[in-house]
Amino acid sequence: MPVCEASSERNVLLCAIALVFFLSCAPAWAQQAISTPILSSAPNFRDVAGISASNGGTGFVNPTANNGWMRTGVFYRSSALTLSGADLATVSRFGIGRDIDLRTPAEIAAAPDVVPPGTTYTNVNIFGVQSPPPSPPGVPSQDAVLNTGQSGYRMFVTDPAMRAGFGAVLTTLAHDPGPDLFHCSDGKDRTGWTAALLETIAGVSPATLMKDYLASNSYRAGDINAQAAAILAVAPGLAGRNFNAMFGVDPSYLQAALDQAAASYGSMQAYLTQGLGLSQADIYVLRAKMVDYPVLPGQSALTGNAASGAAFLNALQNSPLSGHYTAYNYYLQSAVDQGSLGGVQTQAGGQVHADAAAYLLRQPQWIDEALAPYATAQGLGAGQSRVWLAGLGGEFWTQGRAGFAGSSEYSAGSVMGATYRPSDQASADIGVGYDWGSVASAGACATLNTVLATLGVRYGFTSLEAGPYLLARATAGWVDYQSRRELGAGLGTATGNSNGAVYSGLAGIGDVFRLARVTIAPQIGVRVAGENLGGFNESGSDLALNVHGLSNTSASLLAGLEIGFGGRQLGDWTVEPAVTLGYERVLGNSQVQSTGTLYGFSVAQNSAYDSRDLWKAGLGVTLTRGACSIKARGNAALGDEAKSGGFGGQLSIGYSF
Repeated sequence: MPVCEASSERNVLLCAIALVFFLSCAPAWAQQAISTPILSSAPNFRDVAGISASNGGTGFVNPTANNGWMRTGVFYRSSALTLSGADLATVSRFGIGRDIDLRTPAEIAAAPDVVPPGTTYTNVNIFGVQSPPPSPPGVPSQDAVLNTGQSGYRMFVTDPAMRAGFGAVLTTLAHDPGPDLFHCSDGKDRTGWTAALLETIAGVSPATLMKDYLASNSYRAGDINAQAAAILAVAPGLAGRNFNAMFGVDPSYLQAALDQAAASYGSMQAYLTQGLGLSQADIYVLRAKMVDYPVLPGQSALTGNAASGAAFLNALQNSPLSGHYTAYNYYLQSAVDQGSLGGVQTQAGGQVHADAAAYLLRQPQWIDEALAPYATAQGLGAGQSRVWLAGLGGEFWTQGRAGFAGSSEYSAGSVMGATYRPSDQASADIGVGYDWGSVASAGACATLNTVLATLGVRYGFTSLEAGPYLLARATAGWVDYQSRRELGAGLGTATGNSNGAVYSGLAGIGDVFRLARVTIAPQIGVRVAGENLGGFNESGSDLALNVHGLSNTSASLLAGLEIGFGGRQLGDWTVEPAVTLGYERVLGNSQVQSTGTLYGFSVAQNSAYDSRDLWKAGLGVTLTRGACSIKARGNAALGDEAKSGGFGGQLSIGYSF
C-alpha cells in the first residue's frame, strides 16, 4: 500500500478517535455555560450554579442527583459589594432582587455595600454579635489556624443563633421571586456554608460541593497572595507555607461542618429541617429554583397520551408553578425523589375531553338506532299517523393500552315524536328529545346533556312495505358539557364547563324482501356527524387547563340487515320478533384530539377510542294491539380487535291514529 494512502487512513482513524473522545467528554446538551463575569472590586462574585473554567471549574453548570442540571441566574454569592462604578453597572444587569448581607454591624460600617438600583438590601447577622471574632495575635501555627477554622465551622451547626441566621437566609431565598445574592466579607466562610447548603439541597455530589467551596482560593488568589506577601515581608522564614488555610479556605473546614451536621442531627436533611427549621416545602421550592430536570422519572419510556402528559409536566418546570409554594412544585419534587410520576402523567393532559368529544361523534348512531323502527311507518296506512315515545340507554367502553387510559361511557335518554305516512310510498317523522351521557377516563369524568331535534324521511320506489327505498335523517342538538378531573398527588380537582352543538346527517338506500313469513331488509348508507364545543378554562387545580374548543367531523360507512319474522298471536297481542346485524366503518381517523394550554405550554391528548370497524348485533320484538304498539330491542357492539365494545337497549311505545 502506498505510504500516502496509509498515512491518510491513519489520519482519518486518529481524527475519528479524537472525535469520539471529545464527544464523550463534552458537556451534555442540557448544560448551560457559566458566563458570570469576574469583578475586580468583588473578586468572589459568582453564580452558585457552577465554576468558571478560568477558576478551575468546567465552565458549565453542575450536574445534580436524579439527572438534573443547575440553573444559572438564580442565586449569586459574593464577597462584600464594595463595587466600582463599572462593576456596579455589570451587576445591575442581572436584575438581582435582594442583597442579603451576612456580616456584623462593625463589618458593614467599615465597608458598606454598594447596592444595585432596584435591589432590596437585607442584613442577616450570622454571628449575631457586633463584631466578628478577633484574629489571634501574631502569626499562628498551621495547626492553630486549622483548629480555629474547623471549630468555627462546627459552630455553624451547633450555635443556635447561627442556625437561626442560616435558616432565615434560606427561607428568604425560598420566598423571594429572585434572583438573589448573598455575601459576607470575603465570600468564603459564612457565604461558603450557605452555598454548600444550597448545593446540598440541589443534589450536587460531595466532590462537586467541595470543589465549588475551594474555588474561593482561586477567585480570591490575588487577595490571598497580597496578604501572604505582607506576612512574608516581616517573617521571611514562613516562605513555602500554604496561606490558603489562613486567608482562604481549607477542605477540613467544610468537612468539619458536614461531619458536625451528621453527628448532631444524623443527616444533612435532618439538619436542614430540625436545625434550621426548614419545611419540606421550603426545600422543594429552593431545589426547583436551582435545578432543571430535562427528563423526569420514567418519562423516556412513556408513549401516547402519557408521554404527552409527562412532557407537559416537564415543561411546567419553567412556569410560575415551579420554584414557588404550589401543589405542582411539591408534587414534582416529590416525584423526582420517589423516582415515579405516580400516574399523574396520564391525568395531566385531560384525555377525558378527547374521549367526551369522541362520544359525541358516536351519539347519533345510538339515536338513529332508537328511531329506526319509526322510520319505516310499518303498520300505518296512507294518511295515518303515529305518536311515539322512545327510550334508549347503554354502556360502551374502550380498553386501555400503552400510553392511553381506558374509557367508559354511559348514556340514557328519550325522544318523543310523530310519524306521518302521506302515501303508500313516503313517510316522514319528527322528534325532540334529551340524552344524558357520562364519560370516564384517566381518573376524570365528563357529563354531557344534549337537547336534540330530529327529522327523517323515507321513500319507497314502489311502496314502503316491499322493494327498494331511500332514507335520510338530520339531527341537531345543544350540548351542555361539564368535566371533573381528580388529579391526585395533592394536585386537587380541575373542573370546567362549556356548551356547544352536535349534529348529524344520514343518507342511505335499502330494499325489503318478503319471503313467506320472513322479511329481509338490507341497507347501506353514510352518516356524517359533527360537534362544536366552545373553549373553556378549568379551575380548582394548579394543573387546570385552558381547554381549546372542540370542533370535529366524522364520516362513517354503514351497512345493516334486519330480519323480521311474521307476527304471532299472544292473546290480544301480535308478537313480531326481529334480528338486526350491522357494520360501521369510520372513514378517516377514528381518534379525536383535545388540546389544552397552561402558562403558554400546550398538551394534546387523543381519545382512547380508535376502532375503525364496529360490528353490531341486536334482537328486537314488537308487540301490537290495535292502535297501540310496544317495541323493545337489545343490541351489542364490538370494535375491531375487541378494543371497544358495549351493550344498549331501546324501549318505545306508539299509538296510531
